[in-house]
Amino acid sequence: MNPVTEGLPDSFWGIPVPGPVALASGTCGFGLELDAMGLLADVALVFSKAVTPEPRDGNAPPRIHDTGYGLLNSIGLANPGLDRVLSEVLPAAAGLSRPLVLNVACESVSAFGSTVAALEAGGSHAGYEVNVSCPNVEAGGMAFGVDPAAVASVTRAVRRETRRPITVKLTPNGGDMVSAAKAAEDSGADAVTVCNTFLGMKLDWRTGRPALARGAGGYSSPALLPLVVARVWQVGRAVRIPVIASGGVWEPGDVLELLAAGASLVQVGTGLLRRPSLPSELAAGIRDLLCGT
Repeated sequence: MNPVTEGLPDSFWGIPVPGPVALASGTCGFGLELDAMGLLADVALVFSKAVTPEPRDGNAPPRIHDTGYGLLNSIGLANPGLDRVLSEVLPAAAGLSRPLVLNVACESVSAFGSTVAALEAGGSHAGYEVNVSCPNVEAGGMAFGVDPAAVASVTRAVRRETRRPITVKLTPNGGDMVSAAKAAEDSGADAVTVCNTFLGMKLDWRTGRPALARGAGGYSSPALLPLVVARVWQVGRAVRIPVIASGGVWEPGDVLELLAAGASLVQVGTGLLRRPSLPSELAAGIRDLLCGT
């Protein structure tokens, strides 16, 4: 039985969805601008830019480099911070036409818990995406996501503060993603997001200087699709909770391939930055492909 041709998902976390395409964190703000342009009609869920306890200006420029076949970024979690999200963003997002999932990034386990506890006081957001790719100050800067025990600690800290659904966004940059996904599931996650950007770097061979001011950054590209498909396949066979695929999507067939690998939703990111109308283009293309099967 082909899980794709048997029918696309019409709900996720009990939320009715128009299709399997969602917006990846860091590529759509909080969805407000895209909604104002009428570009969310075919979007399942909007995953917000990261929310941190304090406002962040992000890393020094240049922090984006287009390689011609992919995008390097080192944005540095730029965002208005918890207080302004509560006082300004969430009231504005209350009228969003599609459900908003807040991506949360913190540097300690306790900060994850306290940040989500504060966010619980405001807004009608649908849930949380827990970013465990950020530096873990409690372990000297190592990302939480490379250590299943740390993933479990963060997930439990968030779970204690909310009854809303949680997905844990896993990193492909080190560690055992399958073990990390199982740790998230065992600690109360309702889904896992597979995955974040891959560590990459561009150097000018003449000067030896990196294209990004910070040096290395996160790489995203349609060429990464086979890597993401493999990880979704591996994780999907190890956990019982839904897998949200993220990475490498450019064409309608990419979405269907990730669903066939075991994903329940598919996020688009870099492609959205290039073509804000991409979700609707994918939805139309998916319908055409499935009608031909």
